[in-house]
Amino acid sequence: MNRHLRIGTRGSKLALAQATSMEAAIRAAHPTLSVELIIIQTKGDLVLDRALSRIGDKGLFVTEIEQALLHGTIDLAVHSAKDLPSQTPDDLVLAAFPRRADPRDVLISRHHCGLLQLPAHARIGTSSLRRACQLQALRPDCSIVNLRGNVDTRLRKAQGPDYDAIVLAAAGLERLELSGVITEVLPVEVMLPAVAQGALALECRAGDVTTLGYLQSLDDPLTRVAVLAERAFLAHLQGGCQVPLAAFATCDPATDQLVVRGLIGQPDGSSIIRGATQGPCAAAEPLGIALAEELLSRGGFAILEQLSHLLPAVETPEEA
Repeated sequence: MNRHLRIGTRGSKLALAQATSMEAAIRAAHPTLSVELIIIQTKGDLVLDRALSRIGDKGLFVTEIEQALLHGTIDLAVHSAKDLPSQTPDDLVLAAFPRRADPRDVLISRHHCGLLQLPAHARIGTSSLRRACQLQALRPDCSIVNLRGNVDTRLRKAQGPDYDAIVLAAAGLERLELSGVITEVLPVEVMLPAVAQGALALECRAGDVTTLGYLQSLDDPLTRVAVLAERAFLAHLQGGCQVPLAAFATCDPATDQLVVRGLIGQPDGSSIIRGATQGPCAAAEPLGIALAEELLSRGGFAILEQLSHLLPAVETPEEA
């Protein structure tokens, strides 16, 4: 069937790069399909004067795009999967998770050294509570400085006197062909990634069987299993209050084993509850929930309770 497919996306350079790559993949799979990109501005694009963790809106970078889907003005949304709230609205579905890019975080430093080699009392730029928590646990002498702006802006700030280093996601730099600026790739054992970091999510209306059909070939089963486990972990913690949360899952098809790692921490890194669980890949969501329960029982609940009066937090997108 020849049909016009409207893809909704944010207008940042990174979001457009992601949407364009998905447009190309859809065109390659369906050469007769007419495809159009439609840019939609979100609340997160408008709020530039404060850290996103202080705003308290879990849908900062997706709500307006999901409304466009529900109203029928677009047929498909391309999201950074880590931007998505833990619950998908009724009548919408996450139809495909393309193959995940590098999920790790990276350090970019004007000193051209790694995290442990940064000078004493270094100033590290990030707006992510998750990153700040783990950075301060590793380098308690360092100061965390709020960092906003698109990738180009952040990289420019990284070369100025206000920052000794900044932390970004490897995937965003890879998609923008900027991996050459990386000083150090931070292993997941050092810096556990955000839920679904490096993954894209393609969202459409649940009843739109035509669009669902177009997206079948773009779905990567290993990415889907991993992201579903991580999102189940997040959802069981009610999307996360203003507490550093992280989860990362890997599925080995040869052994049919899924390993899920997670953490709950204090914002200043003074306490971090870490854990891992393992089981069949088909049990992705139960494994994510089980890990969340384990961390809650080992001190995570006390952290959540202590900080429950604070506003909900979000993981800051690299282009925000």
